[in-house]
Amino acid sequence: MTPTPIAHNERLHSMDALRAVAMLLGIVLHAEMAYMTNVWSVWPADDASSSVVFDFSFWFIHMFRMQVFFVMAGFFACMLYGRYGAARFAIHRLKRIALPLLLAMIFIIPVWKGVFAWGHYLMTPDAEAMSFMSVWANYYNTRPLNLILNPAHLWFLQQLLVMYAAAVVWLWLGTLAPPIAKMNALVTSGWCWCVRKGLAAPVFAILAFPLLFLQNGSGVETQSTALPALHIVGYYLLFFAGGWMLYRQRELLPLLARFYIPLLIIGFALGTWMIARSGDSSLNSGAANTLTRAISASSTAAFVVGFTGLFLHLFQKPSRAMRYISDSTYWMYIIHLPLVVWLNLLLMPVQLNAYAKFSLVLIASGVIMLGTYQLFVRYTWIGVLLNGPRLREERQARRDMKRQPGAELSASPPV
Repeated sequence: MTPTPIAHNERLHSMDALRAVAMLLGIVLHAEMAYMTNVWSVWPADDASSSVVFDFSFWFIHMFRMQVFFVMAGFFACMLYGRYGAARFAIHRLKRIALPLLLAMIFIIPVWKGVFAWGHYLMTPDAEAMSFMSVWANYYNTRPLNLILNPAHLWFLQQLLVMYAAAVVWLWLGTLAPPIAKMNALVTSGWCWCVRKGLAAPVFAILAFPLLFLQNGSGVETQSTALPALHIVGYYLLFFAGGWMLYRQRELLPLLARFYIPLLIIGFALGTWMIARSGDSSLNSGAANTLTRAISASSTAAFVVGFTGLFLHLFQKPSRAMRYISDSTYWMYIIHLPLVVWLNLLLMPVQLNAYAKFSLVLIASGVIMLGTYQLFVRYTWIGVLLNGPRLREERQARRDMKRQPGAELSASPPV
């Protein structure tokens, strides 16, 4: 199979769709946590209605979602670096990532902290004898620095900034030291050879395996601190680098779609084994611990490459609906966490099963998030900040008539 060349300015709709779905799955993951049979003790919503289906769904999504996202982030970062150069790339990333993170820390994260404290207040056994403010103050006093500066669900933006900086510095060093530039070229060529031979998933698994020994558990940790943890950044940097190098020879992208069905089957089978044995304490020591991490790395790698291939297969053609969703997901993800948990808490006294409550939370939050995006973000300064300028459909149609086909690969991708 000879790869079809992809022009530098050709838009890749499949990659846009995959990045958007990876972010949307995060909203699904957080909305269903209240209905798991084993809710984390730190989570502020624990509904009496629950189902093991949500436990499986949560852990399956957790196995691959952020890894897929960082592959896409690296892919689009390399595109922007090639388009703008180092200086404009840095400015672009500060504007689209650092500034939204800062504003979210000022306006969104405090709302989440208030909802978080309210949820814990509602679940406090002697809540009637305590005031909400006393619970809030106690939570602040026990971990003030981490609570004030913690980016909550936007931790990945912090990590992206670290990766962007590392990429710029490393490429700059390559201009000063020819051996580094030569090593970069060799690594990129080696990775692309693996993609040609259908070995992308095994390579991800082999490289991720030792990095899992730095984590607390068989899978990668989620950042819960105010600043990025290097062992978590290092793990996700592997997938970011894979996406970066993939863009360098993006004509190979169609080759990732060859084996997506067997890879998804392998990922599902290994993931099911992981989840089914998650409560087995015998897997936490010795050879069993090593095997668990090997299976974890393998299932994640199979899912990452399998889902990339699936989207390359299904979303080759442009879709106005998917383009709209892709544009809106950055805003949706920024504001979703306090919203979905608030809805979880509102529904706790309601006598409905877990599936009905989960559906109501997704529908209500989706309407609110898309409504606020359309009314207050898409054609406003907020939309310009997050995604770049968006013209009204009529003006866009007239402008498109004057353009040559294939105007751009992706309109100022947010991440």
